[in-house]
Amino acid sequence: MIRITRMTAAAAAVIVSAAIVSPAKAQYANAFSPAKLIHQAQTSVPIAGNGTVVLQVEVSADGSHKVTHIIRSTNPADNAAAIDIAKNSTYRPQHRGKTPVTGFYDFTIVFHGKSVASNGSMIVTGASASIDKLIHAGKYSQAKAAVQQALASKPNDPTLNQQLATVDYFLNDYPGAAAAFDKVSSIAKPFLQVAAQSYAMAAVRLSPTDSTSAVNYAQKAVTLAPSGGTYYILGSAQVQAGNAAAAIPNLQKARSLALADKKTDLKSKVNIDSALLQAYIKANDTAAAQPIETEITQLDPGNTTVKRMIGNQYLAAGNDASKAGKHEDALNDFLTAAKQGDKDVAVTGYASAALEENTLISAQRTAGVPNDYLTKMKPYADQALAINPNDALANYAYGVAMAGAWIVGGKNKAEFKSEALTSLNKAKAEAQAQGNMSLAFNIDKFIQQYIQK
Repeated sequence: MIRITRMTAAAAAVIVSAAIVSPAKAQYANAFSPAKLIHQAQTSVPIAGNGTVVLQVEVSADGSHKVTHIIRSTNPADNAAAIDIAKNSTYRPQHRGKTPVTGFYDFTIVFHGKSVASNGSMIVTGASASIDKLIHAGKYSQAKAAVQQALASKPNDPTLNQQLATVDYFLNDYPGAAAAFDKVSSIAKPFLQVAAQSYAMAAVRLSPTDSTSAVNYAQKAVTLAPSGGTYYILGSAQVQAGNAAAAIPNLQKARSLALADKKTDLKSKVNIDSALLQAYIKANDTAAAQPIETEITQLDPGNTTVKRMIGNQYLAAGNDASKAGKHEDALNDFLTAAKQGDKDVAVTGYASAALEENTLISAQRTAGVPNDYLTKMKPYADQALAINPNDALANYAYGVAMAGAWIVGGKNKAEFKSEALTSLNKAKAEAQAQGNMSLAFNIDKFIQQYIQK
């Protein structure tokens, strides 16, 4: 099978530009950290019955506080009990970086009958409190060691698992962060942004090797933080997983959101368009692909992604035709790929065309038709080598052409054999250097079968 030339990073893999998903690190470590509930008090005020009361509590930098007003209440008869609970509870003040500052805490109190439900907010005490300080101070390695030690005795603690996920994110272990967030049934508000970006970046990192997990994490990122960036990541992961039909609506959504946002930069627009174009091409929707191709060219006239993407599509079509025994069709596909304008694709296209011509020549020889490797196969190999004289596949094709000319010529011209061996050995060395052991094996097998036997 002929190789498909690797695309530029924006289109072949799932790449996130800074404008699509902003980093959470600075926001967590140096910016706003909201006030938190430390301890929810009980109340001696009679509870009227079922209801939910949301109060605003002003928490000063020193931890002192006061209830400012009731935001909403489904049962006003419960208001007095709710105020009593809020007044007697304790809070951790809001922080900006390491500095405590006055802020507000929205306290939701749920009453069931004559009892008070657990608040459900993140309560930072004990080990969690010291870990939280380490995270805010940017001491992520120390924080990880501390949280791992705490988790040894409390492996299912939601706060500790979210803190582990956070330090993993800041240490660039995005799959680890995503896995830690997965252990929590409900992500607390202070961790939502880090969680969304952990899932998004885990999807990016895993997409080339684990498309199933990548799509799963990307879907969670969209759920937590629907945006042009997360829809782009999801759609790109689905393209990588081979599900272009599912990818298209998500990439269309990403494109719509990006174009509507005046802050979206050129690189992000081109990246999204490139992913959408790739999805259309894989879905064989040429009508939808054409305007996107035009838009990319208008946005970035020097962009080579479109040329390479379309060229790769013809290379794939040539591979499929060759495997199906449709060698004339394969030859045409490879030549069409070579003419798309991308140099790497062109090398592969011409070299592939030469090898396909070899198959056609062999079939004609079997049928008793005269053949000439020098006029039918060698010119395509020459074109590939003219673009990249060190390409392994191009040197292999040239070597096969010269070996064929030597063999059908009755092995009378030693220079043909010499040229063939020189080119084939160079091709083998290049293939080995690139880690393409399959090609290296095929070259070695060809030498042994046709030249050294």
